[in-house]
Amino acid sequence: MRCRQVFLCAALAIGLMVLCLTAYPQADTRKKRVAVLNFEDDSGANTPASSVFGAGTEDVGKGISAQLIENLIAGGKYTIIDRSMVKKILEEQTSSEVAGTDAYNRAARIGRLLGLDAMIIGAITRFGPDAPRKDAGSGHSGMSTRKSKAYVDITARVLDMTTGEVIAGFTATGESPGSGQVMRIRVRGPSKDTQEILGSEVVDTLPFEATRNAVENIAAQLNSFAQNIPALRIEIDGLVAEVAGNSVTLNVGKKSGVKVGDKLAIVREVRAVTELQTGEFLPPVLEHVAEATVTEVADLYATALLSNSAEVHVGDHVRRVADSSTLAH
Repeated sequence: MRCRQVFLCAALAIGLMVLCLTAYPQADTRKKRVAVLNFEDDSGANTPASSVFGAGTEDVGKGISAQLIENLIAGGKYTIIDRSMVKKILEEQTSSEVAGTDAYNRAARIGRLLGLDAMIIGAITRFGPDAPRKDAGSGHSGMSTRKSKAYVDITARVLDMTTGEVIAGFTATGESPGSGQVMRIRVRGPSKDTQEILGSEVVDTLPFEATRNAVENIAAQLNSFAQNIPALRIEIDGLVAEVAGNSVTLNVGKKSGVKVGDKLAIVREVRAVTELQTGEFLPPVLEHVAEATVTEVADLYATALLSNSAEVHVGDHVRRVADSSTLAH
């Protein structure tokens, strides 16, 4: 009798577990495929990042994005695509696109070609010591000094490749644990402008410490958001251009989002449908004919192998397998 009770309790527990797993969809744990672009310098003319970092603005943004990539890889939530691939496709697309193309649309198009789920773009909004107090003078000698920490403010935005829209934005501030000397000198002349000379700590050490703290902060936010990034979804709408045995050639390729290994459904239009009252044409009725797996892809066409012996015709429609259920009815 006791054994039977134990068995029933165990069966009930397993049943409740199965019910919970089926009632609540599981989180998407797949690593998100992203690219991190070089950060732009928006720190302003008064405290340009390049003057503090001792390097060109482009190098500063490249350095911050490189640190961010390291942190994201360590977090295990993302697969990071090499920036050289992004740069190569960007150059190819820029040479052929129409002038005035929206930057986000261009990025989304490049991302689709690379099969990205998202792009991470960012900017440096502050880089250097804190601003001097308004009431801080230059003393009788025209010179004054103060102690200051280094501060780095960065922003990051997540660009969805499916929609081309920004789906999240994050900000982070990094502060150096120590401080260094900043000398303020009044420039002689009618303008009475002032110039700041940064101590060696403010130039050589503190900015790196502040940068590291800011990057770790923004990386933690991006890692927490990873599961909210939707997987890339590109609608494929193509036709069968040629049939040779169990191999078919399609009139869609890389530029339409087709990749080697994609599972595609081949459907056929069986009859047209019109609205009885207005006579307007409605989406036609389609039937599922076959499925095929893409084996080779070029820019404008692809080759696929049929998974069954169904008779496929030139002119049959091609859809993703996931989309075909809504089309074949």
